[in-house]
Amino acid sequence: MDPLTVIITALIAGAAAGGQDAASATVREVYQAIRRRVSRGGDDPDVRTALEANEATPGGNVAALEAAIARIGGANDSELQTLAAQLLSALPHSEADRARHLVDLRHAQVAVQSGDNNTQNNTFN
Repeated sequence: MDPLTVIITALIAGAAAGGQDAASATVREVYQAIRRRVSRGGDDPDVRTALEANEATPGGNVAALEAAIARIGGANDSELQTLAAQLLSALPHSEADRARHLVDLRHAQVAVQSGDNNTQNNTFN
């Protein structure tokens, strides 16, 4: 997955899992670290609104979440990418899959595929 998709997937899955009592302490801690990194002090009301809306309805407005992550340059933030990957690996596979299916890939620019264990061959002329 591209960095933006990993981050969005982690935010959706973390918000969905974070509200459950069964969520591990690791999932809750990493999600909060991602949230702090994305909100960067809460200075941007659009980012704050997108995060709060995602927590109220995980994956309800993926476009607003993507815009918020793009606005802060999240796709280029290696620490944010690492936290997102950490969160996804801490979640049960089914939770990550559910969130992954909500992500809109129209922002991707080259040779995109979604899912696991795929093979892709690209030929460029």
